[in-house]
Amino acid sequence: MVDIPAGEWQTDACPGWKEGRVCPPEKYLRQTLQIAPFQLSATAVTFAQWDACVDDGGCQEPDTGWAYQTRPNQPPCQAGSPCNYPYDEGWGRGDRPVIHVSWNDAQRYVDWLSQKTGQRYRLPTSEEWEYAAAAGSHARFAWGTKLGKNRGNCNGCGSRWDGKKTAPVASFAPNRFGLYDMVGNVSEWVSTCVPIRSKPGEDNQTCMAYLYRGGAWSYDAKSVGIDTYHSIDADFRANYIGFRVAR
Repeated sequence: MVDIPAGEWQTDACPGWKEGRVCPPEKYLRQTLQIAPFQLSATAVTFAQWDACVDDGGCQEPDTGWAYQTRPNQPPCQAGSPCNYPYDEGWGRGDRPVIHVSWNDAQRYVDWLSQKTGQRYRLPTSEEWEYAAAAGSHARFAWGTKLGKNRGNCNGCGSRWDGKKTAPVASFAPNRFGLYDMVGNVSEWVSTCVPIRSKPGEDNQTCMAYLYRGGAWSYDAKSVGIDTYHSIDADFRANYIGFRVAR
């Protein structure tokens, strides 16, 4: 885990984000946020780490969700036995970032990790993720305004994995905070949700979808800046989304 220092960060955020309020992106306001110190894993969670959770019975194979409907036929996972869930696309497991995991899957992992270690792990908020990715920079990338070559894994980033598949974690230099792969490789789930649309005058806090931050191996070079975000259902799984943990 990497210590992320406290600091200010200017970004578009939901008013009342610090109190856990949620709102649709069109209601976000440009704000200067005070980010409290926290810790973030140096890399995205790897297949090796995920498989340890499966082997221990903490991360079971889903029987619902978008990915379940489309994944290749795999034998059911049983705790303590070899398992091919989630699918690795044939790219390898080990130190590659885990993929085909939903937001709900990520929550199961942090719950298991918290119970296993006795420490409270969680997903970072969207604001924490962007602040950590910037590592003190106010440009589109932690190192400046231009992407350059071989600084990350995307379609056009100039690496040997260019637009083909995920790279093993920490294949590129870290940012100034010591975090790897905050540009490309896999987009990452965060805890921030997008609420169900409210009627005028209503204050609806029910989550409709969750954000995932950053670009991925399949994104073009214009779409991997630290400001990149998307949202989708909590049970969605894809070969370009993973996660990292905070505490």
